[in-house]
Amino acid sequence: MCYFDYQTFKKIKKIKKFFIYLIPIFLILYILFYAFTPQSYFKTPVVLFNIKRGYSLKTISFKLYKKNIVSNPYLFYFIGFITGYSRYIESGTYYVSLNESPASIYYKFVNGKIATTKVTVIPGMNIFQIAMILNEKHVVKEINFIKASFNKNILLSIGADKKSAEGVLYPDTYIFKINSTSKSVLKKMFNEFKLKTKNIKISYKDLIIASLIIKETNGGKDMKTVSSVFHNRLDINMPLESDPTNIYAEDLNNFKIYETHFNKYSDKTNHSNKKSNKYFKKSNNKIAGFIKFHSRMNVEYIKIKSPYNTYLNYGLPPTPISNPNIAAIMAAIHPLKTNYLYFIATKKGKTIFAKSLNIQINNIDKYLK
Repeated sequence: MCYFDYQTFKKIKKIKKFFIYLIPIFLILYILFYAFTPQSYFKTPVVLFNIKRGYSLKTISFKLYKKNIVSNPYLFYFIGFITGYSRYIESGTYYVSLNESPASIYYKFVNGKIATTKVTVIPGMNIFQIAMILNEKHVVKEINFIKASFNKNILLSIGADKKSAEGVLYPDTYIFKINSTSKSVLKKMFNEFKLKTKNIKISYKDLIIASLIIKETNGGKDMKTVSSVFHNRLDINMPLESDPTNIYAEDLNNFKIYETHFNKYSDKTNHSNKKSNKYFKKSNNKIAGFIKFHSRMNVEYIKIKSPYNTYLNYGLPPTPISNPNIAAIMAAIHPLKTNYLYFIATKKGKTIFAKSLNIQINNIDKYLK
């Protein structure tokens, strides 16, 4: 005869019911705790995370796990799956960190909170200098930006019917998306140029002269007087002998050499190979990615065979050599009426002008020696 203890049976049944409800509740609470809890409450650096078009939720989850941004890729995947977030994740580059919970990371991905950065382009910067900053800020790769700036098809597509983008990238502070396209960056800067100059009638000659003025003065108060020197020399067919044009010629030559001989270098290239090459050696120049950016004049640059060499060639260089602001453009259009043909910049930053070569030599002896 089998003895049946009804009271014990009821107790066991209650315990089963308790666990049947408790386990799902526990799992839900655990998932919620995971979803809204960051891995670390201590301040940690942000990292860039790129979601390419076509990435699956599984790929995203495990890439975040490999970067140590999420502790459990399966739970992260599960949250995205049950909420349906996986269908709304936007491709792009994002800032993520250990201080963010999985829920806040999903919020960024679903709402397209693409990583951005502030870039300040100072008046007088040229394409090479702008490319260096964009490269450092992870906006666009330096070499890609430089190539695009000389690509006629890209320039025409943004409405810039010029020989290059030099001169029409307005100096200002911009907010760019990380890993932007060169075309989008050029378009934004060119549109700003059009906006700033919409009420000004500018010839290409004016733009070239303005680019020389801003380089020679760094935006100082003597821009209109320096403009008069350039106009006076052009009027009598006298070489401009402007150092910044020769520096630009050297930068341009280095870029062309890179294009011809070093296209084999890519992101995956061993950088030790570059160190042995004379075009990548460190010197007094600032290094920006692949190409050397020159900040000072060298006597050797006077011998450069280039249309930008204003010591050997008469007239203006073929294109602007930098990107001027409105003040420099207005100085180019409206120079002062003077008889000056020469000027020097003193060590204190003051510009000294001269009407003759003898006076110029005396000024050099007085202020620069």
